Amino acid sequence: MSDGFDPSQIAAVTFDCYGTLIDWEAGIRAYVAPHVERASSGALPPAAWVARWEPIQFGLLTPYRPYREVLAESFEATMRSLELEVFADGGPGLARSMAEWPPFPDTVAALRRIARRRRIGVVSNVDDELLAQTVGQLLAPFSVLVTAEEAQAYKPAEAPFRIALDRLGMPPSSVLHAAFGWKYDLAPARALGMRTCFVNRSGAPREGGPPPDLEVPSLAALAAALDV
Repeated sequence: MSDGFDPSQIAAVTFDCYGTLIDWEAGIRAYVAPHVERASSGALPPAAWVARWEPIQFGLLTPYRPYREVLAESFEATMRSLELEVFADGGPGLARSMAEWPPFPDTVAALRRIARRRRIGVVSNVDDELLAQTVGQLLAPFSVLVTAEEAQAYKPAEAPFRIALDRLGMPPSSVLHAAFGWKYDLAPARALGMRTCFVNRSGAPREGGPPPDLEVPSLAALAAALDV
């Protein structure tokens, strides 16, 4: 916890969704595993496919287009870049699978604990429909839900965060944004004056730039840190 950070001054917490609340790596690997197994005859592990997919996907976020299109195009581009056979429903199927991606084991309980004393929200790089399908798994009383579709821009653009702050009607310094994404979440939130929490489940090294106000290994640890 950084010097000068007072948890009692935090009135709301916003969260990145996929990778922070939802185990997106487990979800996407579960989807791509049979596709990669069939196309590579078992020669390529799903983790290698995901590593190739990530930069391709991020490269398609600007200019704005619906996330379903980003997923479909990035899936097909990844398969082709690896010289793997791709079928017509592979990309659209990836978007449909998002509704089944599981929350991390501590997510639901931590969200409900935090929401007892603070407003909570989600700022996510997806379409409205995709987030609505996921939120049903989280069983938490969100005050705000903001998507890239609504903002017509993907994080690290500031537009989604501005919408969240406007709806909360609170000064940025009283809102904590929690995420695992250094560049796509913590940097723009900090630029707007929000407090930041690095949810570092994997123990990854911090990237460059100012440190977050708080670093935790899990959402359960964040809930405990805020429960003062």
